[in-house]
Amino acid sequence: MEELRILCDRPLPGDQNMEIDRFWLERAEISKDPLTVIRFYRWDKPTVSLGTHQEPAKAVDLAYCDEVGIPTVSRPTGGRAVLHGNEITYSVVSNDVEMFPLQSLIPVYQLIAECLESGLHALGIRATHSTGERKSAGGHLYDWTKPCFISPSRHELVYGGRKLVGSAQRRLKRSFLQHGSVPIEIDYEMMGRALRFDVASLRRNMISVSEAAGRQITFEELANAFASSFQQRFSPDNRSRITSRYR
Repeated sequence: MEELRILCDRPLPGDQNMEIDRFWLERAEISKDPLTVIRFYRWDKPTVSLGTHQEPAKAVDLAYCDEVGIPTVSRPTGGRAVLHGNEITYSVVSNDVEMFPLQSLIPVYQLIAECLESGLHALGIRATHSTGERKSAGGHLYDWTKPCFISPSRHELVYGGRKLVGSAQRRLKRSFLQHGSVPIEIDYEMMGRALRFDVASLRRNMISVSEAAGRQITFEELANAFASSFQQRFSPDNRSRITSRYR
């Protein structure tokens, strides 16, 4: 029997958030039945997550992070450093070949981006898909020392030319995990210090949901909009495949 779960978690430490993502990926990988888990979550304090291939000392000002109490965690996905603060983080785990085109990476990115885009549109935010490849500010591909939000890659969402959603994916033999950061508000100064990057450049290249909406957006409001969008896409008749919405 197919199973779709949509969950919304309370704020948790970064290592617990990453462990939960890993747990669902491992469960989907070994499950004999189709399983999809869509999760929206928060962080109990500002936290830097690092892609699998990043070296912390090269990507983060560890002395500053230690001074102000910003922990660092390693993601099960690749990509570049992200400072998670006032945001919603989404994760999608699935082994369901009828729900997701698991044979290719890009169509999965596109499908999830369409759901996120629809949720943002419901809040009056006309985000669009980026069509570019991930590049550093200097134009070189895959410079893992730069922050994730400094440039959008294909099917990440932008608003007014500024990156609004950053995502990363990991694929196993039978399943995948994709998760991403959607900032509700951005502390540009803290991000610049933590990730050792020019604050003016961050302001030019990224934007928060509240800034794009022109009003304060709450976590609950954004989570509800995203949950409704995914539900309408994957279970429009609200069948029992959705076993839990919040926990």
